[in-house]
Amino acid sequence: MLTGESQRILTMQRFLDLDISRENELQNIVALAADTCQAQAAFLVFVEQDTIKVKFKAGSLADSLPNAETFYQEVFQGQEVVVIPNTKNNPLFANHPWVTGPANIRFYAGAPLITHDGLTIGALFVVGQEPKNLSDRRKGMLNILARQAVNMAEFELSISMLREQLLEAKSSANKLRMFFESTRSNHLLMDSKMEVLAFNRAFYNISKAVMGIKVKAGTHATQYIFPNYREDFEKNFQIALQGTLVQYERYIEYQGYAPSWVRVSYNPVSDDQGTIIGISFNATDITEQKRNEHKVLEQNEALRKIAHIQSHELRKPVASILGLMNVIKIEGTGPDNENLAMMEKAVLELDHTIQDIVGSIEEQENQSSLVHLP
Repeated sequence: MLTGESQRILTMQRFLDLDISRENELQNIVALAADTCQAQAAFLVFVEQDTIKVKFKAGSLADSLPNAETFYQEVFQGQEVVVIPNTKNNPLFANHPWVTGPANIRFYAGAPLITHDGLTIGALFVVGQEPKNLSDRRKGMLNILARQAVNMAEFELSISMLREQLLEAKSSANKLRMFFESTRSNHLLMDSKMEVLAFNRAFYNISKAVMGIKVKAGTHATQYIFPNYREDFEKNFQIALQGTLVQYERYIEYQGYAPSWVRVSYNPVSDDQGTIIGISFNATDITEQKRNEHKVLEQNEALRKIAHIQSHELRKPVASILGLMNVIKIEGTGPDNENLAMMEKAVLELDHTIQDIVGSIEEQENQSSLVHLP
């Protein structure tokens, strides 16, 4: 958090850096201060720490008087107009070159420049060559002129800050619009009454092509939805308006257009307080994705058929051999028993190998079947 002095310095820096466009008005205020107080010079100064910057000056002696910190210090000790009737008798001013030199300054009056949040950032002061006092009316006028100078400077500062914020907002809006328009998906932003707030070019083009209507902000969104899907559109809009995200994939058909698959979502849109103020409708063409998924399914089906053929065609002769062996064992084979045992072992090993191959193919098929049409 900024301290009071840090805040004053930051505020002061903004005023010092400000390119004031109302120079004539501020110059007139300074000149009016000199006339009101019947003084030979008037100055409008801003102070940052120990640095003093004269922004405007007026009067016959203004150009011949150099800057002097002593003449500004006294006014910052309070928020009222400070008047020094005779600088020769005041210890702060008595030995100052403006007083002892050829300028022969004898009179001083100054009003602080106080911002709307209470920070003192400078002064409007006048000096003259004749000792005198100021009436309450003239002190009041000097104070009013000081406040008016601050108001003008703050107004310029506000305009400058608003201009910066506007440029930043436009830049952010342009970036968002570029992103919004670069996608091929259809985007539609609606308020809680289903009226169009914003849309991208993709949604505009599809609505114009299918419905023959140009999308416009402030119109009801259902007129841009194909009649066959309006009831579903309104139902899902109401669900999303209650805070539930709605997502699904759908196969759609428009007369005169090739059928297609789309991924649809209805996203609740909330403000800073979390209140749902509208719905973002998004539709993305996923036809190509679905075609690829279908190809994968066809390949899986082909693998399944191959596995089925292999499991039956390869095992058929093995089963026949095993069957003949059983017959031979039952009938008895005499001296060929040892050879028969070896042959049986080899056939069993071949049978196990075929089963392992078929099992591996079926496992791959099961993993690939995770990709499927809804």
